[in-house]
Amino acid sequence: MKQELLIDLTYFIIVYLITFLFYSLILNRKRKNYKEGKKQMEIEYLVKKFNLDMRKTDYNTLKWATTFINPFIISVTFVAIISIDSFVLSLILGFIIMMLLIYGIYEILGRILKKKEGNKNV
Repeated sequence: MKQELLIDLTYFIIVYLITFLFYSLILNRKRKNYKEGKKQMEIEYLVKKFNLDMRKTDYNTLKWATTFINPFIISVTFVAIISIDSFVLSLILGFIIMMLLIYGIYEILGRILKKKEGNKNV
């Protein structure tokens, strides 16, 4: 049990680091300002759903928040489904876990950003 937990933690860290490096080194270099970042689905979702004012919300805050969140979602989903033997069950469970994490984490992030936007510039 303890050894399986260590193996899962190792997988989580490896997948997180790989996806984080991919996001930060490749994707973030291409998106330097908000006009280029509009193409990123997560930022567009946050701006539209929470009616964020991009004059008050710093684009780099959004960009780096998604850079930390997306690898976390991918890593948690990967670790959750890696031990399931059934392909169909792992596919269904992976989809459910990923959707719940995406909705939950981005909902929390959007509310935090909206609250900070009301107080001062983010």
